[in-house]
Amino acid sequence: MDTKLQHTVVFLPDETPLDVSYYCSDNRLAEDQKKLATRLFIQLNDCICTLIIPKFILKEKHAIETIVHNKVVSEKGHLC
Repeated sequence: MDTKLQHTVVFLPDETPLDVSYYCSDNRLAEDQKKLATRLFIQLNDCICTLIIPKFILKEKHAIETIVHNKVVSEKGHLC
């Protein structure tokens, strides 16, 4: 299952705003994984990070954005 490209603004602890793009795709997952999981692609500037997440999370945009925000903040805005 592929989703459309989404955008969100993530504020780092020092209040620096970062424009982050994200989307999900099943491509390149093993057939047995595609039923339960998807890949979340997070793009910040020229860097892309991927995470495998459960598909049921796709039903709640807020949950996906929380994952995106937490990942960007935990990496201090440097996904590469």
